[in-house]
Amino acid sequence: MATMSNAGRRRNGRPRHDLLAELDEEFAEILALLDRSAAMRRLSSTVPTLTGVEVAWIGSPRGPEQLVLGDFVNDHTGVADGLIVPAGAGLGGKVLMGRRPLWVSDYRESPEIGLDFVPHVAAEGVHAMIAAPILHDGRLLGVLYGADRYSRRYDDRAIHAFEQVAARMAAAQVVAERARHAAEVAAHEERRRLALELHDTVGAMLFTLGAGIRLLRDEPNLDETVRARLAMIDQQASEASAALRGSLHVLSTPPERVALGVALREHCRAFSERTGVIARMITLTELPSLAPTRIRALADAAREALLNVEKHARAHSVVVSAFAARDGVTVTVSDDGEGIATDRPCPRGLGLAAASDRLARIGGTLTVGENDDGGVTVQAWVPA
Repeated sequence: MATMSNAGRRRNGRPRHDLLAELDEEFAEILALLDRSAAMRRLSSTVPTLTGVEVAWIGSPRGPEQLVLGDFVNDHTGVADGLIVPAGAGLGGKVLMGRRPLWVSDYRESPEIGLDFVPHVAAEGVHAMIAAPILHDGRLLGVLYGADRYSRRYDDRAIHAFEQVAARMAAAQVVAERARHAAEVAAHEERRRLALELHDTVGAMLFTLGAGIRLLRDEPNLDETVRARLAMIDQQASEASAALRGSLHVLSTPPERVALGVALREHCRAFSERTGVIARMITLTELPSLAPTRIRALADAAREALLNVEKHARAHSVVVSAFAARDGVTVTVSDDGEGIATDRPCPRGLGLAAASDRLARIGGTLTVGENDDGGVTVQAWVPA
């Protein structure tokens, strides 16, 4: 019995409470990936351990010309929490402008820094300071700070460690943005589904009710009091139908920032339901705002490409991806099917030709070619 009890408490020689703590930590890390603020707080807490600095914090962009300081680790006073740093001011303001790491061995004695934040630095007892940009594809996502309460020269190893942590923070922010975008797309996709269900059920019931009331109201020998009452009910039913239509429009119209993703996911779902072939939709980068005409043109091109796969490819899987490229947005539809046969021209039927014309009218392009999986990739692009 004692042996079985020990086995129950241990797994591979490790106590169960250690395994639970490890699982809890891994679960927290996964959750942090889905929330930008949580991811930044979690990563900033590791900066002292990973880089050797005593104090760490993050400057988050507020517009293109300012940083807001926060997520402090190991500070004593909180005097700089929420502080606004303009571009060019202090160490972080210079990093904001130059987009490269900078450091000073003693902030209070450095002639290049200026006096703007010396009182805050002195109150915290900080001397040496380092800052590195948090960058992704040339976009500044923030500035990572570190500091020590003694004079110090940061060598190449320390700077490299700091840049590595900043790169991890950039990756975490991008993952969190993708997760947030995917969640918004899924939420609005569900809202559209509910709107269709309400249209087909409640909408149909209100229509049938109104038609029946009007038929009864037109009976020739009906008491006038009853006729007037039916007219009132008919009016109320009409008002309810109008209110329902307005609500359905709001439910089924996604915001501009997720409209393309919602449309692409809807086409993927319809394709999979028709064919039984899995079609996945992936957003690879943050997408710039697009006019409704450009969103429709990209979505139409994706729909036609999926129809082409359905008719000709004999594919086992399809991936639809959207990403920012060349000052615009690109949508690709890639399959692992039979590819382009050498005995027939590129598979570009009337549907894709019409999609290409629509794209061309708004300055976009459409290309078709083989991919590394042996299948076909259709790529549609529009300017932002």
